[in-house]
Amino acid sequence: MKRSLFFILVSVMLLLSACGNSQAGTTTGSFFKDGIAEFIDTNYTFQDVVTSQESSSDVSEIYIAENKSIDEVVTELQEYQEPNKVSEKTDQKQALVYDDLFIIITEDENDPDNSTVEIASQQFVRDNYNPNFFNGLFALWVLDEVLDVDDWAKKRKNKCKNTNDCYGGYISSGGFYKNSGDSSKSVRSSSVRGGGPGAGK
Repeated sequence: MKRSLFFILVSVMLLLSACGNSQAGTTTGSFFKDGIAEFIDTNYTFQDVVTSQESSSDVSEIYIAENKSIDEVVTELQEYQEPNKVSEKTDQKQALVYDDLFIIITEDENDPDNSTVEIASQQFVRDNYNPNFFNGLFALWVLDEVLDVDDWAKKRKNKCKNTNDCYGGYISSGGFYKNSGDSSKSVRSSSVRGGGPGAGK
């Protein structure tokens, strides 16, 4: 009897352990492993993922900072990790630049008490963003320097004008825009992170 009870207890413990591991596997955190990205993933609510037109492995992640203004979010992020550059605040948006990331904070259009926080790699910004988005935030030469492209804004503006499909930030685009040269190729966000890029909670 004691032996049977022992085996039952061991079986139950193994089953609970397996369930725990399975549950843990569904929340892998931010795709970006930088400290500031993990801070955002831990402290704000995950909202969406946007995939680059140029590479499906390059994404930006969208979070909601509930009941926090842009100023409050920027202060929290700066206190956790000092950015390399801090933009001006204009048109209800502000950007912080870290080693390989842009953190872009905007007012949540659905609830002005909240802020939207986007984590984008420099490559994502370089390949997808409309430079007009950064008007009033950074001087053009700063973007050229950060993105390591001579006349990035000028070159990107020409491409945006020709294709009319550049990404204007999550709020203005809703996380969606199409490549006009290929109707089958589009950027669409997903509110569920799976096992690929952007995997997490």
